Amino acid sequence: MMYKTALTLLFASAGLFAQDQQQHYFPLDIGNQWVYRSAGRAPAESWVVEVTGTREVNGARYFQVTGFPGGPLLMRYRENNVLVFLRRDEGQERTWLPFNAAVGEAFATGIDECNPTAVIRSRRATVRSPLGEFTDGLEVGYAPGQCADAGLTQETYLPGIGLAERRSTSFTGERVMQLVYARLSGGYVEVGAAETGFTVATDRLVYAPGAIATVRMTLRNTQDQPLVLTFPSGQDYDVQIRDGKGEIVYTWSANRAFPLIYRGEVLIQGTKQWLAIVDLPQLAPGDYSLTGFLATTQKVEATIPIRVERPTPAAPTVQNRR
Repeated sequence: MMYKTALTLLFASAGLFAQDQQQHYFPLDIGNQWVYRSAGRAPAESWVVEVTGTREVNGARYFQVTGFPGGPLLMRYRENNVLVFLRRDEGQERTWLPFNAAVGEAFATGIDECNPTAVIRSRRATVRSPLGEFTDGLEVGYAPGQCADAGLTQETYLPGIGLAERRSTSFTGERVMQLVYARLSGGYVEVGAAETGFTVATDRLVYAPGAIATVRMTLRNTQDQPLVLTFPSGQDYDVQIRDGKGEIVYTWSANRAFPLIYRGEVLIQGTKQWLAIVDLPQLAPGDYSLTGFLATTQKVEATIPIRVERPTPAAPTVQNRR
């Protein structure tokens, strides 16, 4: 795969995945996810397209795909790398795209009713997107159809990644949807546009009163600009738990002391993680929220729900006496 991007390692892995999948331009595996956002002057719009499961119809195994305009789809690959789909209210299988079609060869497609005919224009198309610049895109052009000033005009797919860009037109002008994030579980590949984010994860969602929780905090920066963090003490992070009323019932740092050292840290690109071992108090059963945050002058935090439940007593063992 030829490209220009800071995500070299991830996309190289995606290229290997594409070879294993016979150059599938829309990988179908449960858990795959693609996030799109609109570009240009059009009104803001976003899609989250996901493969959520499988379903058997007339002896054929389909993947359930949600998030595309028009509602959920059932999708599968037929022979010769032809991607087909079913809508839930239809029994007739339609062609999405025949990815092995020759360049310049027209074919029928059912993606958009306004454009029943399409053609592969190039297999070496240049794609400039929030993910980077690529030179091995499969570019699909759509012929004007039966809808005046409406319908698809062009799509570009990346091997092993999926739909990278979709262009359409309407009476309000051109609309461009671009891929900004992809998670491909089949090849363990995760790619995204340049961004900065902070997440919190726990080893469980349900805990017993007084249990020990492991809390992992992850700071991610893929921006070109370095991320500068300012810590007013020797404390790196903190963890708080709030009850259903929003009242704080636990603070990790409450009985800890930290040196008064004003310091800075720089995250150029990549991720940095912190791990906190939390001794939960004897909380009453119920729903709580757990917030992990960095002890910086900037506000860097994330919150997830947890639940406290009392363990179910084990059933007494009955021994047979002879």
